[in-house]
Amino acid sequence: MSETLVKPDIATQTINQLRLLANQMITKAGSGHPGIALGAAPMLYELYANQLVIDPAQPEALNRDRFVLSAGHGAALLYATLHAAGFALSAADLAAFRQPHSKTPGHPEVGVTPGVDATTGPLGQGLGMAVGMAMAEAKLHAQFPTVIDHFTYALVGDGDLMEGISHEVATLAGQQALAKLIVLYDDNQVSLDGQRARADTADNVARFASYGWDVRRITDGNDLAAIHDAIENAKLSPEPTLIAVRTTIGDSGPYAGTHQAHGTPLTPAQLNALADNLGTTLTTNFSLDEPLVTHMRNKIMQRLAQQTKPSAAELQAYLEFAQCQSPQIPTLNATAQQQAARTVGKITLQTVAQTWPQLWGGAADLASSTQTTITDSSLFAPNNRAGRNIGFGVREFGMGAVMNGIGLHGGTKVFGSTFLAFSDYMKAAIRLSALQHVPVIYVFTHDSVTVGEDGPTHQPVEQLMGLRLIPGVNVLRPGTAEEVAAAWHQALLSTDTPTVLVLSRGSLGVQGTPAQAHQAMIAGAAQIVVAPAAVVNLIATGSEVQLALAVSQQLPRPSRVISMPDLQRFLSLDQSKKAAIIPKDQAKNVIIEAGTTLGWQAVAGDDGLIFGLDHFGMSAAPQTVLEDVGLVVDVLTEKITQYLGS
Repeated sequence: MSETLVKPDIATQTINQLRLLANQMITKAGSGHPGIALGAAPMLYELYANQLVIDPAQPEALNRDRFVLSAGHGAALLYATLHAAGFALSAADLAAFRQPHSKTPGHPEVGVTPGVDATTGPLGQGLGMAVGMAMAEAKLHAQFPTVIDHFTYALVGDGDLMEGISHEVATLAGQQALAKLIVLYDDNQVSLDGQRARADTADNVARFASYGWDVRRITDGNDLAAIHDAIENAKLSPEPTLIAVRTTIGDSGPYAGTHQAHGTPLTPAQLNALADNLGTTLTTNFSLDEPLVTHMRNKIMQRLAQQTKPSAAELQAYLEFAQCQSPQIPTLNATAQQQAARTVGKITLQTVAQTWPQLWGGAADLASSTQTTITDSSLFAPNNRAGRNIGFGVREFGMGAVMNGIGLHGGTKVFGSTFLAFSDYMKAAIRLSALQHVPVIYVFTHDSVTVGEDGPTHQPVEQLMGLRLIPGVNVLRPGTAEEVAAAWHQALLSTDTPTVLVLSRGSLGVQGTPAQAHQAMIAGAAQIVVAPAAVVNLIATGSEVQLALAVSQQLPRPSRVISMPDLQRFLSLDQSKKAAIIPKDQAKNVIIEAGTTLGWQAVAGDDGLIFGLDHFGMSAAPQTVLEDVGLVVDVLTEKITQYLGS
């Protein structure tokens, strides 16, 4: 008796074509990650066909559901799915996978590919950004329930959950009871080097349950009904949900279930064999069968049509709240002007928070030290979404990733703070802030060896220059009280660039006005604080500006003092603008900064002098440490006098 071949249902047909199309892209590119494309396709199909409330024609719509592919190496599958869903990705775009300047780069990049909500690839950070998006949604929904009301989804893999950041952000999400966060876990038990068990035997489901998540297991990653039901139930949960879906990496391919499936592109012959295994046809033009595309797009549009729309008045109220304001540069009273930079920053924060209602943020359990509490508000919590202070906990890296998610979501402006030495913990998140052009604000205090008795573990040396080396980050180390106010103002007005505010424990003096400082920072990255005709320019940042002023008063020959809070911007200026800040009047340049000297040569010049330190500090009182490294008035005065000669 002959067998009767049963044609797969339309969902299975679509999934199999997505699997094949993604692998066709990878094979043509000669690089990529076939395993996740074959194993996770049912989850991507379920999200886009049956769950996500999105409009492919308006990929940045305010109230769309967000999806973050934290396992960013699955980019080919995401692009194939976005194409099937109707986003502006053509077959030609798919064919250009991993090629220069295409819409389909090797890992998803926000702003490059329509429908991509976050730049992912560095594992674990996508989960953190999804947590941030869910926090932003929770806050905005409480105030504008008819305008912002959506879910945030993420797909993570074993690698994401091995990264320590997964612990940081998952505990925060559980503590915040982010009920509209749903995370699908591609639980294939394989990582790049081999079986997951060779390096990690943790029970991730139990782990997330301990964080306060609703957790679910699905034993068959091809069971669409089970995936669908799990997501539908997750939508009803009062907690964030992790759905662990047991999949087979490289499903139906030649390396199924092995680590070779992770990053080994299929040969043309293997690609043809995969098509046979999947019961579908390989095409040469990177296309999908039209009935399958129509099927998926119709489902999306039907769901979109059921979405409740806010009234014009409700939408206008939200837009007025979310728009960037143009606050006045805060005016500082005489008392404020003599405070430490972090204290001036606190005073400035209170002032701008009054006129910038969408500003919120917090610290990595250091708010009392960084002085970044909005004093007339409360703590953001499950029962108080109006709170503007975020208790990030001792989770520096997680804080940075969550901030990026909040910034990507839009509608609010967020800041986060810690000690400058601990910026190392969050460097990867700051880098993604720059890559994604997210205008978040990092506030780093305790910015030099003057941290004192806590010792070299807490005293930054190389961090400041390291942050300046990241492309696309505004690093500002104000040297006067007025510059602190101007720096905060500049950070608030930024729309596409993250800002790092580096604030000292040492007191700052009064030079000029906030408006003058602001104009100096915008126009030339620096200001001449004391400007006589001079034989030497004393160029400093932060609290070392006060040191430079004191040295200037002791030098036997006339000197000019220049505060340079934005070294990167100064270096980017043309020669005429640089000369307006550091006049070409034969004066020699002396740099004073309590950090590494590397990087200052471009300002000092070949015959300049640089005072800093290229070694770690010591545990001692601040003044003792400064004396030990030679950053005190008498030592500098003597050395500069010798340098200038007769």
